[in-house]
Amino acid sequence: MKNYQITQWCAAFIRQQVQEGDFCIDATMGNGNDTLLLSQLCGKSGKVLAFDIQQEALDATRIYLSEHGIADPERTNIRLICDSHTEIDRYLAEVPGEISAFVFNLGFMPGRDKTIMTTEDTSLPAIKKAINLVKTGGIVSVMAYSGHKEGEAECAAIYEFLKTLPSKKYHVAYVHMINQKKTAPSLFLVTPKVEGRKPL
Repeated sequence: MKNYQITQWCAAFIRQQVQEGDFCIDATMGNGNDTLLLSQLCGKSGKVLAFDIQQEALDATRIYLSEHGIADPERTNIRLICDSHTEIDRYLAEVPGEISAFVFNLGFMPGRDKTIMTTEDTSLPAIKKAINLVKTGGIVSVMAYSGHKEGEAECAAIYEFLKTLPSKKYHVAYVHMINQKKTAPSLFLVTPKVEGRKPL
């Protein structure tokens, strides 16, 4: 086994799930790492919608994508959206097919203002929407950070909600590094396994 960090494990799961031509959502753009990964996986025939409430995130992502050969995201398969991930469903007209993956990397934007962060008040409704919208056999990936008070509450709320999902309809996995510092992130993975699910 490679010496993966948990974020690399997450990327490995996503790589197995997303294929050429798929449609994906990066629910927390940040510096653009997941946006780039999803774009590379779904290719020119797929599409990525990437969300963040901070214009600074869009600017940083444009720079990051440019450094990796994508000078004009909107002319490729990427749409960068300055809006909350709770508003995902407002943009679905831009996605002409089923959504294969939703990626959430919660907390604050790395290297930026730590007072601007996700909270359970917005993250939980957005995750519920993602679970309702992702295709059967698709994946909802959530990286949560409990190293600060707000993040701890957010992570706990997500854990309590996801463990209630019916086992006949969803696979739900929880990965946490039990021999690392308390600040180590936790990874949640949700895959719907039946058609015709009722909205949560």
